[in-house]
Amino acid sequence: MMSRLLKVLTLLLAVALVAAACGNDDDGGGAASGCGYATEGDARGVDKENGVVTIGTSQPFTGRAAVAGEGLLGGVQMAVDEVNANGGIDGCTFELAWEDDRFEIEQMVTNVRKMIEQDNVWAFVGTAGSQAIPSTYPDIEAAGTPLWGPVSPADQDIQEVYLTNPTRTEQGRICIDYFAEQGVTKVAAIGQDNELGEEAFSAIDIQAPVHDMEIVAKEEVEVLSDVVGPAVLAVIDSGAEAVLTALDNAQNGLVLDQFHEAGFDAWVCSDAGSSGAGGLNTVGLANPEAADGYLGALQVALPDGDDPFVVAWSALWDAYTGPGKDGGAPNFSLQTYSISTAFFELFDRLDGDYSYENFHATAESLAGDPILVPSIPPVACGPLPGGHSCASGAGIASYNAATESWTQVRPFQAPAS
Repeated sequence: MMSRLLKVLTLLLAVALVAAACGNDDDGGGAASGCGYATEGDARGVDKENGVVTIGTSQPFTGRAAVAGEGLLGGVQMAVDEVNANGGIDGCTFELAWEDDRFEIEQMVTNVRKMIEQDNVWAFVGTAGSQAIPSTYPDIEAAGTPLWGPVSPADQDIQEVYLTNPTRTEQGRICIDYFAEQGVTKVAAIGQDNELGEEAFSAIDIQAPVHDMEIVAKEEVEVLSDVVGPAVLAVIDSGAEAVLTALDNAQNGLVLDQFHEAGFDAWVCSDAGSSGAGGLNTVGLANPEAADGYLGALQVALPDGDDPFVVAWSALWDAYTGPGKDGGAPNFSLQTYSISTAFFELFDRLDGDYSYENFHATAESLAGDPILVPSIPPVACGPLPGGHSCASGAGIASYNAATESWTQVRPFQAPAS
């Protein structure tokens, strides 16, 4: 009898040990415990009962920048759909709340407030509009809601904001490096009268002296204005051999046309958002002869690249039928798809603890273990100050009007110093 009892006890002990090692639904250990299994209490935007995490994005889906905004929204939505189709992450699926800001500052602020207060988003992903994003920072900071991968604002060392692409200042510096490689000695800049323009002027002030270039003109254009003629004439009169621009796509198209009409043959390079490198956002608004040879910085690989990651994205984009597909630009879709892919990798590293404290701790540890997405530079965030500029280096692409295509002419690399 004793022998039989010992066998039963031994069997029960073995079962208990296995259960302890594997975890169960009651002890909070392992993904089997459900979405947010390691999160203490309630977390904004995390519905533990239904296993859904809500994230948000604001895009210029209509208005002046609609072609970019549609593609940007499409890229985020594609990434969400893909993760959900693959079963989600640690018991969580994702819902995307989005709003159209029409490329207007006040509307973006309204959108962000609405998504925080009503949609209860856990984080923002891939929001675009560098001239408007800083206006949302007070609300983002007050709510503590992370903003992952905003498209091209300056780094203002805010705890909640993580830049996954090089800043416009860095892209401008890399444009100037390319000018130097072409033998340019006199350089000018045309920028909007806002933070976007300030970044271009900062880029030229920093980088021109590195190459002993003379800065011969720095001209401003009003935001959303089509009056670019005075700036164009001032740059022509300056004798510049190359021009860095920081304008919206429509303004850049006008500048290219007016340079061409005046017979002004100079290198022109813009940051990725201004140029729409890889798509027709700017060059499609200019005469083909004027757009030929136009240069754009690359934050992300060209959408016709042969890297397996880009090829896989392309297949998804071809099959995608959601918002943004009808008029969206593929280059911008690839950008936010890449940003979102990095976000979901970071989410996976949180191991079920969706507190913002854990989010920041994990994100700020990426310098030692970067997120690698083949279409963008390594995402290697670190602590503040400075560590939330998570990626360094940009490429340069050139537009060929005859083939209506872009070719990368300079690899991804950090600016010269």
